[in-house]
Formats: sequence, C-alpha cells, structure tokens
Amino acid sequence: MDRSIFSDVALLTHLSEEDRQEVIAAGSLVRLKKNQVLFHEGVQADAIFALLKGRMKLVRYSEKGRELLIHLVKPGQSFAEAALFGSGTFPATAEAIEPSQCWRLPRERLLTLLQTRPELGMAMLASMALWTRRLAGKLQLLTQRRVEERLAVYLFSRTGGVLPSKGETVQLGAPKHLIAAQCGTAPEVLSRTFKKLEESEILTVGSDHVVVLNPAKLRDLAEWIGDGE
Repeated sequence: MDRSIFSDVALLTHLSEEDRQEVIAAGSLVRLKKNQVLFHEGVQADAIFALLKGRMKLVRYSEKGRELLIHLVKPGQSFAEAALFGSGTFPATAEAIEPSQCWRLPRERLLTLLQTRPELGMAMLASMALWTRRLAGKLQLLTQRRVEERLAVYLFSRTGGVLPSKGETVQLGAPKHLIAAQCGTAPEVLSRTFKKLEESEILTVGSDHVVVLNPAKLRDLAEWIGDGE
C-alpha cells in the first residue's frame, strides 16, 4: 500500500508517525468505479471511511425518489464517523461520481484503537463537529435563501470566500446537475438562475466556468456565510 496517499487525511494529522502507520495498517483500501455505491442509507454502519482519490457524493432520497445531495466528499475528508456512535446505521448513501479510492476502517478495529490513542478520538470529535456545522449551514442555506443567493454562495465557495475581481474566471468544479443538487434545486431552475444573473450583468456563463462581471453584486447576493465547503 502506498501510504503517501494518506498525507491529506485530516483524521490522521495529529497522530505520531508510529501511531499513524498503525492506524493506516488497521484499515483497507476500497476501489470504486464511477456510479458505484459504497454503502446505502439505512444499512448497518460497520466502518468509517476516508476518501483518498476521486470524488464521492453523500445523498438521501425522498419518498418520491428525489435525490437530495448532502455533501460532496473531497480527497482527505473522512465520513460516516457519527453513524458508528449514533443510530448505528448510515444516514445517507455514498456513491462515487468518478473512479475513486477510499480507506475503510472497521468498527471493531476503530474501537480498539480508540482505547489506546486518544488523539484519534479527538480527531473524530473534530470531524463530527465540522459535519454538524456543515449540515447546519446547509439547512440555513436551503431554508432561508433564494436560489440565486444559494448559487452565489456556491460560487464564493469556489474562490475560498475571496471576492473575485471583475473579469475573473471561476471554475464551477462540478457538473451543473450536481451544482443544482448542492443548491437544493432542479437543473432547469439552476439554468434559469444562471440566465437571470447573466441578464443582470453579474456574470457570464460557460460550460464549466463563469466570468464575474460585477463582484459587488455577487457579494451582496452571497453575504458570505460558509467555510469553503
């Protein structure tokens, strides 16, 4: 196993090198094809995961089958920690949106490691606290913001919260149907919103990017509240 691919896993950052290597060895690699499901919502949670390569989406489905995107997982991020200590089942479905590689740490090995490595427990608590903040922010975004405001917040997340300059190109970073899901809306509504922002001369839209024409108006729409996620 090439352990250099674990360098960006936040869950392991504060461990000593010896402990870090032992924790890595306690898990295993899982390779996923595009659209392959890692686990389904509601099934027994038997492990935690960290994404090493690729991209994953965490989604829930309504009774009518509508997909609600909870989060896009980036390399270095861990997920499913809370499920091991809460209801015991996964609260969402994890699916690869491109060929991906995950690290899987089984529940039994994790519990053994936590008894001797409190730093790992603290890292898990920090990760779960971050997830709580993300979900609270997403709930606020979806319930209190108009679609154009949600889209502006998303665009600011692509710049790390930094106000883009006039004429600056911002890469969208995901297909537009996934951006729509992150904004809690339908793809056709997102298309109309992009058109509305173009007509208002706030930005122009390309296939995988936008060009900012009026940074001040974009900032007013966003009123930046996020943490870059």
